[in-house]
Amino acid sequence: MIGFGQQLIWDSYTTISNISDGYGRPRIVLTEDKSPLIIWRKDSSPKVLRASKWNGSFFSPPYDILETGILPSSWDGPEIAAKGDTVYVVFTSLATTQSSIMLIKSFDGGLTFSDTIRVSENNPTHKFRMANIAIKKDGNPVVSYMQYLLNWMEPKQMVNTSVSLGDTFIGASEGSLLAPGEPCDCCKSSLVCSSDNVYLLFRNNDNNARNSYISKSIDGGLSFVLTADMDDYSWMLNTCPSTTPRGVVVGDSLCVIKRSGASGNNEVVYSNVNASNLYYSYNRNVDFVAGSLQDYPEISSNGDTIVVVWQDNRTGLQNCYMSYSFEGTSNLSGSISFTDSSHVGTKLDPDVVYSNRTIYLVYLDYNQHSIIYTKAYYHGTNNVNEFNHIDSKTNIKTTDILGREAKSTKNEVLFYIYDDGTVEKRIVIE
Repeated sequence: MIGFGQQLIWDSYTTISNISDGYGRPRIVLTEDKSPLIIWRKDSSPKVLRASKWNGSFFSPPYDILETGILPSSWDGPEIAAKGDTVYVVFTSLATTQSSIMLIKSFDGGLTFSDTIRVSENNPTHKFRMANIAIKKDGNPVVSYMQYLLNWMEPKQMVNTSVSLGDTFIGASEGSLLAPGEPCDCCKSSLVCSSDNVYLLFRNNDNNARNSYISKSIDGGLSFVLTADMDDYSWMLNTCPSTTPRGVVVGDSLCVIKRSGASGNNEVVYSNVNASNLYYSYNRNVDFVAGSLQDYPEISSNGDTIVVVWQDNRTGLQNCYMSYSFEGTSNLSGSISFTDSSHVGTKLDPDVVYSNRTIYLVYLDYNQHSIIYTKAYYHGTNNVNEFNHIDSKTNIKTTDILGREAKSTKNEVLFYIYDDGTVEKRIVIE
C-alpha cells in the first residue's frame, strides 16, 4: 500500500516588532483574504495595543489599535477572534474605577478599529479580568471573563453575548455555575462556538483539585445546561497555575488541549470530548518530556488537520514547540521547535492559526525583545515521490540542524540546499 505523506516547507523569520514598538504576548488571526493580522501589547508608557497586517507583499509597520489612556492590563491579554474581515479584540482595562472588560472591533480586516465598548457591567461592587472571545455563526461576539468581589473573593466565570455585532451586550450568565467548588481564580477561560452551541473551557478549583472543566450552552451562550470534568486524575495544587484550556471542533467532538500536573510532571495533554454529552474518551500526552514544564498551549484546526503549539523548558530555556496531525487526533504526538535557532535565548507565548495547508505562527523572542512571525506549508504527495521538488531547482545538499550532511528521514528537521542558492527547512511526517 502507498501511504499518504506531507512535507512541511518553512518560510523565513520576520521581525514584526521590537523594543520601541512593544512586544507583549502576540496573537494571530487570518482575515478574509487569508492575510495574517498580529496584535500585541505595548507595556511601556503610553500603554496601548498595537497591530501589524500582511498586505500581500509584506507586514505593515506597527500601528496603534487602541487610544492612549485605556490602560490595557499587562497581565492577562489581549485576545482576538476573526471571521472574514470582522475582527474583535477584548482586554482588561485598568482605566475604570474597578478593572473592566473592554472590546474594540473592526470590519475592514483590522486596518481600523472602533472606539472601546464596555462588555462587563458597570458594577462598583465587582472587578472583572481575563477576557476571551469567540465569534458565533452569525458574526456576533461572545465574551468570557472572570468576575470577583472587590477583595478578589467569589470568582465566577461569566459569559456575555451580543446581538448587535458588539455595539452592546445583553448581560452576563454564569458559565461555571454547575461546577463544584469555584473557578480557579487566576486561570483564563476560552470559548468554542459550533452552530447554536457555545462551549466554555475553564480550570476549576474544588478544594484545591485544579482540573479542566467544560460547560455547554445550547442557546448561544444565554445559559449553560451541562458541565463536566475533563481530567482522569485530580491535579492537587494550593495555588492557581494560571493556564487556559483551549479547544476546537473536529467532527462531532471537541479536541481540547490543556496543561495538567496531576502526574507530578507538568504536561500538555489533549482530550477528545463528545460535543453532545461532554463525555471525554481519553487524555493523552502530546509530547511527554520528563521534568519539563509545558504550558500555554494553543490549538487551531481545519477539517482533519490539527496544529498545537506550546512553550516548555526541556533544554533549560523556554522555547516554543509544535505538534500536528493531518488525520484528526490519531497522529497528534511528538514535536518540533519552530523558533529561529540562530538566536539563543528565551522564547515564549506562541500562537498559531491554520488554513489551506498553511500553518501561521508567532512568538515572543524575549532576549531580542521582539515578536517573530513565520509560516510553514505542505504539499500532499505519496511516499514514492515525496522528495521530488515542485519546480526545476536541483537539490545539491541536505543537512541536519547542526549542519551535518544527512539523508532524507522522517520526523526530523532537515535543510535542503538548491543550486539556485535557496534553502528550504522541512520535516516529513507520515
